Amino acid sequence: MSDAPHGSRPEDTPSVEELERISVPATVRRAPRFGRVMGTGVAVGLIAGLLCGLLLPNSTGVGRLTVGLIVGLGFALVTVTIAGLIAVSLDRGTPRHVKAAKEREAASASAPWTGPDAPGEADAEATRASAPPAAPSTPEDEER
Repeated sequence: MSDAPHGSRPEDTPSVEELERISVPATVRRAPRFGRVMGTGVAVGLIAGLLCGLLLPNSTGVGRLTVGLIVGLGFALVTVTIAGLIAVSLDRGTPRHVKAAKEREAASASAPWTGPDAPGEADAEATRASAPPAAPSTPEDEER
């Protein structure tokens, strides 16, 4: 006997209609993620500046680590600015139809739930009918 899983049985396979009903359309993100691009710029600048500050000769009396940190922070400032400009230029290159699709998707996500499985008044009535009766809160309610 083999431990390999058996093929799916026909009764386990959902129909095409069921798959279309439960599927979620996918979108491809073509715009840059600004935080990641700028974070990469900071990391590259900081590492390059630290290496320059620590490895190159200096004639200051404050020490190599302090010089490395100051030069690293300066490089990080320059590279994060360059990375931000690159990200903005890439974002401007994003086609308008992709941005319009994102706006439609955001609008549909905030719209109320509709469709065949949306909860409606029938569900609310069924819930009220199956709920146990509320306990009386006043003596007048107990008499009823």
